[in-house]
Amino acid sequence: MPATALLAVIDRDGFVESEHRGVAVLVHPDGAVIESHGDITRAFLARSSLKPLFAATLLEAGLIELEPAHAALASASHWAEQLHLDTAIAMAAAHGVDEAALRCPPIKGPDGTKRRFAHMCVGKHIALAAAARAMGASADYWSDDHPLAAVLREGLAQAADEPISQFAHDGCGALVFPTTPVGLARAFRRLAPDGTGAHRQVGDAMRAHPALIDGARGPDAVVIGETGCATKFGAEGTQAIVAPDGTTAVVKTADGARRAGAPVALALLERAGAIPAGTLESLAEPLGLVQRSADVAVGMLRPVV
Repeated sequence: MPATALLAVIDRDGFVESEHRGVAVLVHPDGAVIESHGDITRAFLARSSLKPLFAATLLEAGLIELEPAHAALASASHWAEQLHLDTAIAMAAAHGVDEAALRCPPIKGPDGTKRRFAHMCVGKHIALAAAARAMGASADYWSDDHPLAAVLREGLAQAADEPISQFAHDGCGALVFPTTPVGLARAFRRLAPDGTGAHRQVGDAMRAHPALIDGARGPDAVVIGETGCATKFGAEGTQAIVAPDGTTAVVKTADGARRAGAPVALALLERAGAIPAGTLESLAEPLGLVQRSADVAVGMLRPVV
């Protein structure tokens, strides 16, 4: 990431212990850039931050129908809690998808048994497997040349309003496509409550089921539950957040750390008046921003943009 800005620091008793550099962009509900930090036009891999957009693309294409909890799971990176496992089992049954047909690797579930249904990306994989079958295509929905790849790429390109020609392979075994930070922000704002069609449907599902998105105490679940925003992190330091009014922030840290994404995005949204003043301060404890010495607070992760 050649053109980055300092986004956040971690201080302890006045000493700066760590710095997070990266890029960040804030867009108005009409798509105009309000502020930017670093190069927001360079394509990157948003990884799991794309999941809600993939779910909306499949819905918009008419390949699947998803009840709200299943739309949330298709957008999630969950913690393999019992709620997540139960929802995955029900979602797969509703769509006639066999667990063995999924590409995501098996991991330990709540009872210690390794299952694909316990994988954090299982909702996305169930949706992809069901969509591939609806297309009458082969079951290897993860393949580079599968017809579903073109559907996902074109849907994301349309939502981001930018061309996408490349792809890469995500950690869960599915494909992932590059966007620019500003393109991702413009796509993510479609999930706002005043959005339309499939994107609003997915955004509403995320807002209704925060514990399915990231675990009951996960940062995404905290932000959704406390602010009414729809948000999704992605591996290697991506965070996308759309406020209830449609103002949207995207953050990508250069070091791949997750911890700076939500605070920086919330700071941008708060400064723009899209969320109430004091929101970030009120979420400092649940988001793990406070630095301690035993039980005494001695520092903080602080956005500097």
